[in-house]
Parts: sequence; C-alpha cells; structure tokens
Amino acid sequence: MSDQRIILANGSRLLREMLNRILIKADHLEVVQEISDHTSLPAALEQHEAEWVIMSLPADKKIPEWTDTFIKKHPLIRIMAFSSDGSWIKMKWLESHEEDLTDLSLKELIHVLENNPIHA
Repeated sequence: MSDQRIILANGSRLLREMLNRILIKADHLEVVQEISDHTSLPAALEQHEAEWVIMSLPADKKIPEWTDTFIKKHPLIRIMAFSSDGSWIKMKWLESHEEDLTDLSLKELIHVLENNPIHA
C-alpha cells in the first residue's frame, strides 16, 4: 500500500494541528502541507500531487463548488470536508461524486484515507 499524501486546507490552525497529530500516527498517510486559505491550494496541489485535501465543511454542509475546479484539473484528488463539530464528513471526487460519512471512529477515518476510495 502506498502512502496517501494529504493537504490540510483549513482556516483553523487548531483543527489543522489536531488533524496533523492524528494523521502522523497512521502508517500510510503523509501530511505534505498545511494551508490556511483555499487560494493557496492550486500551488500546493501542483507541488505535492496530493491524493487528499481535507478542509472544513461550511455550515450548509455542502462542499463548495470551487472544489470542482481542482477536481477537474486533478481528477485523482479527493476532497474530505469536516463539520465544525466533527459529526459530519463529506467526501467528493470526480466532480459529481459525493458521499456522506457520519459517526466515523478514528480508526474508520484512517482506513478511508489509507485505502484511496475512488468510486466510479
């Protein structure tokens, strides 16, 4: 199993640090960059060719449409967005594919990230 490269793209430094501490313990996950603003995402994706972008989920629980631009240019990228309380997680890949994940344990979250889920 190859390592999955992750960009933490979240405005909250506290959330980025928390996620980094969790993910660093996983065998096949590597946080390659932390950014506080999605405008830095294009350069980060070009530099690191990450498989995952982890970000905050807006209050409306919809992954922002601007992510489609990145997914079109980097079709293997997956977006994972967390609600502020951590109870709701959404994944998006290949433009129109979305999946809701709720009540994931930490072990289940690591499993999802490590196993590179792209559903056609």
